[in-house]
Amino acid sequence: MQQWRFILPLPPSINHQYTERDGRWVLSREARHYKTHLQKAFKRLKASGKLQTKSLDALLSLFADIETPHPAPRTQHEIFLQLRLEFFFKTAQRRDLDNGLKIVQDLVCEALGVDDRNVVAVELVKRVDPQNPRLEVTVSALPSWDFSQPNLQPAPALDLRPFVPPLKPQRTKPSKRTFSLADWLAEKG
Repeated sequence: MQQWRFILPLPPSINHQYTERDGRWVLSREARHYKTHLQKAFKRLKASGKLQTKSLDALLSLFADIETPHPAPRTQHEIFLQLRLEFFFKTAQRRDLDNGLKIVQDLVCEALGVDDRNVVAVELVKRVDPQNPRLEVTVSALPSWDFSQPNLQPAPALDLRPFVPPLKPQRTKPSKRTFSLADWLAEKG
């Protein structure tokens, strides 16, 4: 079974991932920052050889000879993924556990070259680590929908946190003054 592990910075909460622009919901500045830097980090890891991804054909061939109660996957659309996300927050009440799932699922699946619709199992775990908040992600490629797989030793984790710099505060525009005739006359008078 192919398995990957990643250590990521905590994603923005779903409450901070979208903003309305011109009547449409779009990724917020904070979410774009998170997504862009992690996409670049995954590309760097692939280019350096630290992130090994097998082609979809190679993954399919891994599962071709496995006997399962369900047929082994035969096309790229039938590679099944299981995700385990362990959120390490500063406090237990920091935020909802599932708020960062979608953005991370999309990023990791994109990095591995697998459609996120092929994720068939997700495990979310909340932990507390006030000194080192983070998200640890384990992705396992499954040979079928049969989840009676034995637990395997996790793959070594690749730490991507250094690739996402802190978000710089946005410059605030000076507030526009509204013209008040009464104030103007008072200044002149």
